[in-house]
Amino acid sequence: MKNSYEPYWPENVIFWGSGATAPLGMQTTFKIGETLFCLSKDHEMSLDERLNRVFPSVNDTIKKQFGALLALLSNQENSERQKAAELLGFSATRVSEIRNLYDWDTLKLVIKRCPQENDQLQLQDVYNLLDMHIQSGNGFYGMDQTFIRPEKLIMARRTLDMLVITFHKIGYQQLLSDAEKKKVYNQYYEFAKILTEFMIEEGLMKEKEFLYSDRNFYLFSYAVVSMNWDPLLLWLIFNAHREMNKSEMKPYIGIPPQPMKLFNDFAHFMAVRKIDSDTPGPWFPMNETAVQRLNDPEYDSRRVRIGKFYFPHGSHGFRQCPNCGKLTFYLGNQWKVDSDDLFPPLILPSLSPRKPRSEEEKKELEEGKYDVVQCTHCGSITELHHTSIVMQTNFKNGNPPFIEEIQRDMKVAIEKAEHLIFAGYSLPSDDFIYRSIFTAKRNIKERGTKCSIIGYLGEVGKDEWLEGDALEEFMKQHPDTSFTNTCQRIIDIFGKENVRGYSAGFPQVFIENGRVNEGKVKEMLWWPSES
Repeated sequence: MKNSYEPYWPENVIFWGSGATAPLGMQTTFKIGETLFCLSKDHEMSLDERLNRVFPSVNDTIKKQFGALLALLSNQENSERQKAAELLGFSATRVSEIRNLYDWDTLKLVIKRCPQENDQLQLQDVYNLLDMHIQSGNGFYGMDQTFIRPEKLIMARRTLDMLVITFHKIGYQQLLSDAEKKKVYNQYYEFAKILTEFMIEEGLMKEKEFLYSDRNFYLFSYAVVSMNWDPLLLWLIFNAHREMNKSEMKPYIGIPPQPMKLFNDFAHFMAVRKIDSDTPGPWFPMNETAVQRLNDPEYDSRRVRIGKFYFPHGSHGFRQCPNCGKLTFYLGNQWKVDSDDLFPPLILPSLSPRKPRSEEEKKELEEGKYDVVQCTHCGSITELHHTSIVMQTNFKNGNPPFIEEIQRDMKVAIEKAEHLIFAGYSLPSDDFIYRSIFTAKRNIKERGTKCSIIGYLGEVGKDEWLEGDALEEFMKQHPDTSFTNTCQRIIDIFGKENVRGYSAGFPQVFIENGRVNEGKVKEMLWWPSES
């Protein structure tokens, strides 16, 4: 007689969306569309006016360099391009390289062909138009009857990716220089530290019941699916874990007692570029293979627990080597919560730390390649356009193997979860991949999957969880809002009885009287309450 085999997976899966980081000043996809639309309106305002409108509080150096880059990628007079190159510190060779990679003029033509209503532009529409024609191999005519060649569309798409990454990098730089936003950022870090404490407590409970090499012991009860490209939540959790792992307060378990430490598993054995290091060498985070070895009774150095953290759309820090094809994850040069070089180096000198770790990186920087990161595997140079991110488009190309591997592991985690938390993620109606996964999950799950939706409705938002008839009545009072629409989409899939909503947004969902509250974090994670 064979026993049933049901491997453990986290009960709670958090979908971390752009609405969760909007209070920190990180642009949502809607805001990115607004920014692109404004920057492309060169017939109505000067470039300086447009930059001041979209980046009102950004320092002049960044704005001037950003403007110079756009000028460099446009069909300006040679004298104007020369001035832009001098401002950026680019040689003639570097200017030629940049102009062969990126094309702002073509992107503006594409933007003008996209649907626009009330001065609004949907980022997905831009990607759809680009990808539809790139995949077909055909160009198309712009609004002024200029024919846009297919090879120009590839350069325009590369430019769009570069701008999205730059907008988020600028947002992060602004966060670090704004006292109020930094205060909120510290609250997010307190949230990460409470999650860390919960996983310590959970480990102390589970070690009495399970072997250390058992998934029931070493896997966290929560997993994160980051729908964002920024690494902010991961970075906060990394630092919270590191602080606990190095603390004298870390727990000891077993006989003889060994320290219990917390790490993360990315569902792919990727190399993170060493953070505190003088070389570009790799640091490999934990995965289940390493955890099972470390937790084996024959080893007596430490006991380890890990939490699944998925980047199914890639990350701004993902660089795929053009030579060996392997992935390097860049997370800056210092273990600091407010690290000013957390995001990868960009094309603009003011947005690059310019801290070479090898002769090869130093040589490239001296030639004006401010966005270089050396591959930790083969040593080849990667640049910004080697960033691996999956953008919002209905025309999906094949993803790199590491993205596919992450998505496969994530799909199982979602299927096995008992509680889905939509944290600032609205499940757009055209996001058919995730809607299909959720619908399939509903059909294979014997009992209903619980769903918690965290959105923001401004002053009318309620600092409480609503469910059942109370949630339904609240939705009727606030129709045609992102929060109500998200709730309705989830209700349509999982049923009203399995959905609750919180409409006061982040960080209020875990704040009580101005401080992060352990009880509110627990209420967010576990519904119904485990107590």
